[in-house]
Amino acid sequence: MDEEKKQALLDKIDDGSFSSEDLDDYLELFMEVCNESEDIEEEVDGWDRTFQIKMEDKDDFYFMIEECKFSVKKGTHEDPDITLEMSADTAAGIFSGEIDATSAYMGGELKIIGPLPDAVKFRTLTELVREELEE
Repeated sequence: MDEEKKQALLDKIDDGSFSSEDLDDYLELFMEVCNESEDIEEEVDGWDRTFQIKMEDKDDFYFMIEECKFSVKKGTHEDPDITLEMSADTAAGIFSGEIDATSAYMGGELKIIGPLPDAVKFRTLTELVREELEE
C-alpha cells in the first residue's frame, strides 16, 4: 500500500471518521503489516488458522494464516476454524480500536463460533497491528 493511502487511513482512525466503507483498504493494510511484522510472526508461529468474518450489511471475507503468512479473500470459506459474526460498523470499530472486541462480545455485538482462545488471539493480532501502525 502506498504511503499516502496508508496515511489517509491512519488519519481517519485518529479523527474518528474511519467507517465500514474503509474496511477493504484497511484489510489490505492489515495483511501487509501482519506479513512484515516480526512480532506478529512470533505470535502466529505454528498457528495456522482460517478466520471467517461474516457481516450482516457488507460482503463476508476470510483471512488465512499459513506458515506465519496472512492472506485475505472475499466470500465464505467452506471450513473455517472460527467464525466472527458482526455488523460492518462493529468490524470497523474492532479493527480500528474504537470498539473493544471483548466488550463487543459481552454486549452481543460480536458472535463467536469456534474456539474462544482463537478469538482472543484475533484480538491480540488487531492490537499488534495497531501498535505497528502507531510507530
